[in-house]
Amino acid sequence: MALPEDQNKSFHVVAVVGSLRKDSYNRALLKEAIRAAPEGVTIDVFDQLADMPFFNQDQEDIETPAAALAFKEAIRKADGMLVVTPEYNSGLPAVLKNAIDWASRGTPSVFKNLAVGIMGTSPGALGTSKVQQQLKQSLSGLGAYPLAAPDFVLPLYKSQFDDEMKLNDPKTVTRITKYLDRLRELGLCLNAIRPKL
Repeated sequence: MALPEDQNKSFHVVAVVGSLRKDSYNRALLKEAIRAAPEGVTIDVFDQLADMPFFNQDQEDIETPAAALAFKEAIRKADGMLVVTPEYNSGLPAVLKNAIDWASRGTPSVFKNLAVGIMGTSPGALGTSKVQQQLKQSLSGLGAYPLAAPDFVLPLYKSQFDDEMKLNDPKTVTRITKYLDRLRELGLCLNAIRPKL
């Protein structure tokens, strides 16, 4: 993919975690991604998913919740998005799907032509492969461009993190850096055609 001339400009990513647990492994994985981000890539965490009520158009017709408006604004201002999520019962965590539903409202969608990276870790041998496929399908339907294979799936999380919840394999950290570099590459190409909201 050919990069635009401003390939060295700063690239701002908004990140969300699909787990509400304070000490979740996926939250730890996001912290590692922030530390491993390549030069020029900044990651800000949007951490208000729990503040959004279940999507209800009746409520939307009266007033969109402040957290949902803030999420849309964070996506609008970002150059790309990073979703770090566990897999619940082979599917999307409800809090993550709900946030996407709220943010998807309006025309043009804040997701249109948005580069999205998806990462996840789980205790199982398959990692978060199922939820990542579901998330790609949902985001693609909104006009976003989830980063294509190879996916970033980290299985067997108890063997991946040390007692301080940091990754214990430098090769995994390198994988994160390369993955975020690919997200920047895709995002810089897409930003030229993203709607100016």
